[in-house]
Amino acid sequence: MPMICIFAENLRISMTQEELIEQFPAQASITGRVLLVGPELFAGLLGVTVNGCRVLLLVVEGSVTIGVGNELNYVEEGHFIDLLIWEPIKFVNMSRNVKAWALMPNYEFTHETLHDLKPESTEPYKSRHAIPQLPLDDKGCRLLAAQLTMLREALADTNNFYRTELSQAYFRCFMLHVGNLILCAGKQSDGSNGIMTRKDAIIIGFLRLVWRFHKEEHNIEFYSRNLCISSKHLARVVREKLGKTPYAVIRDELVIQAQMMLRGTTKSVQEISAELHFASFSVSITACRLRHSGHLSVNCADVLRRGTQSMWRSARGIRAVRVCGA
Repeated sequence: MPMICIFAENLRISMTQEELIEQFPAQASITGRVLLVGPELFAGLLGVTVNGCRVLLLVVEGSVTIGVGNELNYVEEGHFIDLLIWEPIKFVNMSRNVKAWALMPNYEFTHETLHDLKPESTEPYKSRHAIPQLPLDDKGCRLLAAQLTMLREALADTNNFYRTELSQAYFRCFMLHVGNLILCAGKQSDGSNGIMTRKDAIIIGFLRLVWRFHKEEHNIEFYSRNLCISSKHLARVVREKLGKTPYAVIRDELVIQAQMMLRGTTKSVQEISAELHFASFSVSITACRLRHSGHLSVNCADVLRRGTQSMWRSARGIRAVRVCGA
């Protein structure tokens, strides 16, 4: 029997995470940190375009169609998808019997909760732009739904003095289960039996260094030296495993930081530029702030990317700091 769907062709509602939080009950979020939209509230996302926010989507029953940039993606029941990309994410339509979860943590909440787990718990980093879907069996789907239910209960208990800490603990558990399901799926597909290769170790070491030092160190030699390999070999491995250059990985982390600062900080442009360790960035930040009243749009993200290109030409002059214990 054909599935009846709810269409949102004519709705054009664009919101940041902060704006979305205001549209849902206080029991579904921690202001400035995370929003969890459960099955009973999921229809409220119909027609909404989410800007500048990570979206973790679990479809338990029915189906959801999301638009990412100019591409439509059909997510059917029993699938999980982690959207950590630059383009706006639009909930275009959904089936009437849809039962789904949308978890939207911002950078601060994710970093506070998972800072010591990267990159293992975020292994599909290399697939951010491929919009991968993780198919789940009944057991896996029930497991993730149960984890999200516990997170929802922690958020709903607004009188609990440890509400934030409990929410972080349940989010961490959820991401650990997601990471395990991803690794198990990868093990089955590549026949590696979970054995980590030398290239895998290089990528894990490189990403750990990037997440720790991307603000201060923009020079690829810094990372290759601390990994005890040549910069050319590092570039080859990163391109093979992640589909991008080491510079692009560092750049993306810098843009995430700039987005976060422009949306939620009182720091001046000069302070932001100094913290990111390059002065030329201030021109792009100023242009974006004047145009969008302090909110960073997707177009601005593109401008910021272009603005980083001149940085690489002078990156070799940045003093490298040796990583202790790397």
